[in-house]
Amino acid sequence: MKCAECRTEISVPSSYTHGDHVKCPTCGTRHKVVRSGESVRLVLADIGPLKDALHANEMQQNRLEAELRHARASFGVGINGFGVGVAYAIWQVGFKDGQIGMPLLWEVVGVAILTGVLLELANYFFLAKRKAMSRLSGELEAAEAEHRSLSQKIREASRV
Repeated sequence: MKCAECRTEISVPSSYTHGDHVKCPTCGTRHKVVRSGESVRLVLADIGPLKDALHANEMQQNRLEAELRHARASFGVGINGFGVGVAYAIWQVGFKDGQIGMPLLWEVVGVAILTGVLLELANYFFLAKRKAMSRLSGELEAAEAEHRSLSQKIREASRV
């Protein structure tokens, strides 16, 4: 049999019956002996640390999900489009002798929105936002796999 924690081989003498405890010689983890007919299995004897790890994992998953939602909803560099719009207005009035009025205002708003959208798309497809979303998604998948593994270990240990 192999230790559920460190995967070290543990010998279980035939004198051990169903429900007896055996300790891993390498890591010291205690296991319960599960005998069903001729077959022998080992499950964790103390699931308290597993429940603590499962709780910590759930908290990590919640944090990662919140960070991922924030990354998807953030206006990274797109907000700089408004600065470009203001610079465009100053350039039109200062260097092109444009008249201040509603036509210039609509033109500035159009430039600001178009620039903001283009900057945000560039950020999404090529820059930090895409990288952060990929990293967070990978970490979230790993946390979910760990959650499934811990839940399975707890279920197996609880059956005995």
